[in-house]
Amino acid sequence: MNGWTGLKKYFKGTNFLTLMFSMMREVTIDNTPPAMTVEVTTDQPAYAPGDEVTVLVNLRNFASNDHGYSYMNFTVQYDSEVFDNSEYLVQSAYSDSAFTPGNEVSNIFQFNFMNPVDGGIYFGMNSTMRGIDIQVETNSKHTQIPAVDQTLVTFKLRVKEHTLASASTISLANEFTRIRTSEAGNSVYLYSPDITVHTSEPVAIIPTPQVSVYSMGPNVNAHRLA
Repeated sequence: MNGWTGLKKYFKGTNFLTLMFSMMREVTIDNTPPAMTVEVTTDQPAYAPGDEVTVLVNLRNFASNDHGYSYMNFTVQYDSEVFDNSEYLVQSAYSDSAFTPGNEVSNIFQFNFMNPVDGGIYFGMNSTMRGIDIQVETNSKHTQIPAVDQTLVTFKLRVKEHTLASASTISLANEFTRIRTSEAGNSVYLYSPDITVHTSEPVAIIPTPQVSVYSMGPNVNAHRLA
């Protein structure tokens, strides 16, 4: 017992504990640079009810000396009370005419760009948010999705007809991001790099102006029954 007391006194009189916690902190800090920046944008900043919205998923700012990826999976979230895409879907998947793979991944002989799939994003929770699952994979381990600035995909939503004036954000749900790369003698593995998400600007919904029948003025003759 006296030995343990003496040991505690020794540690108390030194900087041992401070050094130990400092070392632990240094070990747990992740200094890995972000693999890329993902930004979700729309073709216009504002829309009226009933307007079609084109959504773009943009990849930017890849890490230096990044050789590319064999698989990418992103989920874009939107509020289903404001936007709808049912006219573009066939059994929950986008039809071929309703989305466009970016130039870097549009070659079907090199890349398998799966039709984006729409579904609930927060499973088991009562939420109006829905997620569009976007996946692209190389057809060969020797092929890579280039690590260059690119628009990965564009797809369509439509503002619901009776949506009131508001603002709603279409953005990346980064917790569902998955990326795969090929390194070390073509060994393939999944990892979750730090993705810098560029905050999406809210999309403004502007109501269509209503024209009143009384706005024609008192001097305009209306058709009357004889």
